[in-house]
Parts: sequence; C-alpha cells; structure tokens
Amino acid sequence: MKKKLMELVTVAAGLAVLGAGTMTFASDHDDGETDSKARALNLTDHFAYKNAAGDALVLTMYFNPRSLPSVNYNLSTNARYEFHISKVATKTTAPTTTDDYLLRFEGGAPTASGAQPITLTVFKNGTMTGTSSGMSTDFATSKANTAVVVNAGTATTLNAKWFSGMRSDAFTFDVQRYFEVRSFLADRFFGGTGGVGNANASLAPNCLGQTFAQGFLGTGDTTDGDKINLWNPASCAPDFTKNYNVNAIIVEIPLAGLDGTVFDTWSSISAKQ
Repeated sequence: MKKKLMELVTVAAGLAVLGAGTMTFASDHDDGETDSKARALNLTDHFAYKNAAGDALVLTMYFNPRSLPSVNYNLSTNARYEFHISKVATKTTAPTTTDDYLLRFEGGAPTASGAQPITLTVFKNGTMTGTSSGMSTDFATSKANTAVVVNAGTATTLNAKWFSGMRSDAFTFDVQRYFEVRSFLADRFFGGTGGVGNANASLAPNCLGQTFAQGFLGTGDTTDGDKINLWNPASCAPDFTKNYNVNAIIVEIPLAGLDGTVFDTWSSISAKQ
C-alpha cells in the first residue's frame, strides 16, 4: 500500500516527541508495546516539506507501527495527536520549542466501516482560533486510493487540508543483522579479559555469504561495493517492516496564513492517565 497523497518537495528534518502522561520519550520508530502505552500511542516518524507549488507547508506524522495488512487501525480516542510549529528567523536560528501554532487532532469512535470522526483544533500563541470536523479514510479506501478523504479547513483553522488513514510503512530496517553487528562490535571492542576487546570476536557471513573482511583481504566477491561486510547489502537484506502499515496524519497549511517562511516543527502524542 505504498501510496503518496501529495507531491514531496524540499524534505526537511523534524523533531518527534512522544508523551504518555507525565513521561516524555523521543521517537525511535518502534518502542514496542507496554501496559501503559499501546501501539496507537507509538509515534514513529515526523516529516516536514513544501508542497509541489511551494506555497504550503506539509506536515506528516506516522504512528502505530507494525500494523497488519488488511486490518483497520485508528487514533486512540484517549489521546491528542499534535503538530507543533515554531517560527524562526533563519534556518540557523536556535530552536525555541515555542508553539506559535499547534494543530491538535482528536478521534472519536469509528464507524462500522472503520472510518473515524476526527476534530482538528488550532491554537495560535496558546489561544484557540477554531475547530473543524472531518473523517479518516478507512483501510479499504486508503488501499484502493480512489476516494481518499481530504478534509478542508476554514480561516480559523489556517485553511488546512488534512488526511488521516493507513499508509505503507516507508521505514526499512534489517533488525536481525543490526543485533548481530551490535553484538559483534561490543565483543570486539569491549569483550575479552578485562573488557579491553576480544580480537577473536566473530560475525556471521552476510546474506551474500561474504565474511566480515573478505573483500578487504582481496578475496571473494565485492560486487556489492563493500570490502568490510558489516551489513547485509540491499539486494538481499530482509526488511523487518515489509508488508506492515502505519497510521498517518498529513496536513497541508498555506504559508500565507503562517506569518513566516522558516519553521521548526515536531509531533507529539499525549494520553490521559
């Protein structure tokens, strides 16, 4: 279900923060599940970029990793999903984490089809300027990409257009090799007698069958370009997130209503205890 909703131009980095009660955590794509935090509260990625015309700021929040194919997932009805926008003078200005604008999304009980009523509330400098209501896109419609619901706002909600629904997880991660390499490096540099490093530490061959220093020693196949075979090459590396989905909230805001041209942005999820 790898679909795009808007043209991606000038991709910029953002800061993602997850809040659960009074605890705050940085996003790391997949925190797993705990008794106090379900996957619907697991913030994975934040993206900020301009639209194709260059006249609007587009913000994307991914959450709920490892969503199974053909299963409809929604926002938690006990949480707030928020985009934060801080105006800055230049691209090198130090971040202030000031909420010049805050866009809050809150979900209600889903319908029988899986679509969810969602309310967008906009704050400017801490003062609410307006609300608007819309619907998420259910899984089947999102997969078909034929009747995706794009909700329109008003002047008090920054004339923002937004979508909420399931998307294919764009994250790629070879989790098995990651743990193999981590264990190998820890043993090599900090293992052995006295913790000064184990010169005999070993690493299993990569998915092409290449040993750790095979190319470096001038032997074997190095067509993948690696002489030191720490990682699996892209041609055969298993992708942990393949066939998984995520929930997405995507909002497009005309720059004319933001009173600026350079912004720091980040996402957060907070839940009631």
